[in-house]
Amino acid sequence: MFFIIPFGIFAISLAAICWIISRKFVYLKKLAPEVVENSVSGEESFWAEFFPGLAARFNSSNVRQFRLNLLAKFEKFLRKLRLLSLKLDVATNHLIRKVRKSVVHHEGMLSGEAAVRAGEDLAADAVNGQNRADPREEEQRLIIEIAKNPKNGQLYKKLGNIYMKLEEWHDAAESFKKVLELEPEDETTRNKLTRLLKKIEKLPT
Repeated sequence: MFFIIPFGIFAISLAAICWIISRKFVYLKKLAPEVVENSVSGEESFWAEFFPGLAARFNSSNVRQFRLNLLAKFEKFLRKLRLLSLKLDVATNHLIRKVRKSVVHHEGMLSGEAAVRAGEDLAADAVNGQNRADPREEEQRLIIEIAKNPKNGQLYKKLGNIYMKLEEWHDAAESFKKVLELEPEDETTRNKLTRLLKKIEKLPT
């Protein structure tokens, strides 16, 4: 609100000055050139009397030279700005190359780890395949493991399954009984043993 009132007064004053000048401009066109030049020189001397320092500085300054100096400084500023942008571009490209190299390195490491895991999986599959292909070797391996760890019910369960594949029903039943001794809550093995015992009863003696 405090800025609107002075601004309004200034705008009204400026409009009034422009209106007065436009009214007087018609009469100025009718004057002779000599009269206009004399009036201009008189006006300059009038302003020089009130502001002598400013008038002397304005008359002694070379506007064209000032413009040239300003343009030269602006050109220097633009050159410095261009040089700064080039340095920034070089630094950005260097950073991009480093990031790209790091990404490639990590991708290579991940690929190597994946290849190692794939090789280990293939080796494990090969071992499991050999074990599945030769139940007797698996039987011997499980017997050795059971000798080292006789309280492991899972080893007896695997051994019982091997005997089931070999159709050695009595040995399979003994293995499942041992599993229930070590793990009495194993209902799956209990059901398997029940079915196996019924099958053994039906076998010819």
